[in-house]
Amino acid sequence: MAQKGGLDERGYFNKQMLGLVIAFAFLFGLHFGPALPGLKPQAQTVMGVFAWFIVCMVTDALPKAVIGLAAPTLVVVLAKWKMPEAFAAFSNNEFFLAAGAFVYAAIMMGTPLGKRIALAITSALRSTRATRILLGLTLSDLAIGGVLPTVSETALFLPIAKGVTGLMKGKEHLAESKRISTALLLMITGLAPLFTGPLILTSHFPNIMLVGHLADTAGIHVSWAQWFVLNLPLWGLLPILFFYVVRYFKLSGINVPGADEELPRMKRELGKITWQEIWVLACLGLGLFLWITEGTLHGMKTGMVALLVVLMAFLPFGRLKFEEMSAHIMWDVWVLLGGAISVGDVLYKSGAVGWLASFIVNPIKSAGLANPFLVLVILVFGFHIARAGIVSAVATGAAFIPLTIGLAKQLGFPVLPFSLIVTNCLSYAFFLPISITAFLIAWGASGASGSEVIKFGAPLSIIANLYVIFIQGAWLALLGYPL
Repeated sequence: MAQKGGLDERGYFNKQMLGLVIAFAFLFGLHFGPALPGLKPQAQTVMGVFAWFIVCMVTDALPKAVIGLAAPTLVVVLAKWKMPEAFAAFSNNEFFLAAGAFVYAAIMMGTPLGKRIALAITSALRSTRATRILLGLTLSDLAIGGVLPTVSETALFLPIAKGVTGLMKGKEHLAESKRISTALLLMITGLAPLFTGPLILTSHFPNIMLVGHLADTAGIHVSWAQWFVLNLPLWGLLPILFFYVVRYFKLSGINVPGADEELPRMKRELGKITWQEIWVLACLGLGLFLWITEGTLHGMKTGMVALLVVLMAFLPFGRLKFEEMSAHIMWDVWVLLGGAISVGDVLYKSGAVGWLASFIVNPIKSAGLANPFLVLVILVFGFHIARAGIVSAVATGAAFIPLTIGLAKQLGFPVLPFSLIVTNCLSYAFFLPISITAFLIAWGASGASGSEVIKFGAPLSIIANLYVIFIQGAWLALLGYPL
């Protein structure tokens, strides 16, 4: 019987049906049920739509694009929200920025360019040491991470990492082979993309969602270059990640057998760089230049720059065929992203976020917690418990970003640094192997047990979250954004 996500067709169908029943139970229960104290009827209905969205996302009850379009529709039909406001995110800058990012990702995957960059960097290190190959692939992740969204980066690097671990065929029973294989798959297909994600605005769905919500609900506009500067300290997590993996899996001094022959062979199979790849690199270079110079040399927003670069990439003399690239474009996730931002904005504007935030704000105020760093530690690790079963980064962003912005305002903390730190912390979620998509894929590919991955991931999550709270918090204060 056909399989999907570990379930047979009947099991998957039952999961979908159960998800729909629960989703509509929340929706109609809040819409038709008794009024909740302190919550306006319209806001209560919006809460129902929000719950419907999250349940559908978590259970895969409907296709992603359907969820993205249906959620704002339910806001219009049931909450009587005006249609232009309910679907506002589908015409904002961040929505088009995501479109450009998804097309670039498709080009990187539809041409040999992504693999070429990865193998070129890895081969340049000229070593069969496990640590050197791990470093080379990590650097490749960084080089490509600014263009690819996290999930696309994972999809690109999974076959490359599998190719490297395949060099140890026949020696899988050796303890060092198992350690190398597990480390490569967890690091290259899961952790490196996730640690790269918060660094670049276009690399991670929550980044784009946060920027959209800040613009729509707080009037704060963050450019591509500003995002890079605000998150500059997070680059310091990369060497921490590398040395943590090397130490945990005891990789020092171990060679990967056959790598000296196989990596050059994989590189030769790609052949010489093509004109299409050269053209794509030139277009991306122009886009990067325009993003960096936004507000100084020109006034084009990031979304318009993204679409302009897409236009250039597909000009006839670029020789790229859109029909070949379109198969790699995540159209469904793009529509879902628009729906998630739209519902989050309505949730905030209806007063539902303020109502939810009060359940967290009141105990914090009653306890007399005024230190922002202490509040962040409690809040962030509390949110990690709440988000443990939400694999999708889009669903996580939809659930927590509007709430975080509301909490910042109610607690009297500056919105930008507070919401940025919390959102970044939620991206470093490795307490469970099911807590975020890229890490889930990496875990599945590695063959490691769930308990082994938890033992590996939990300390790493704590280190990364505390680093973000204290180090990035101090950096933002130096930039003039104190907590």
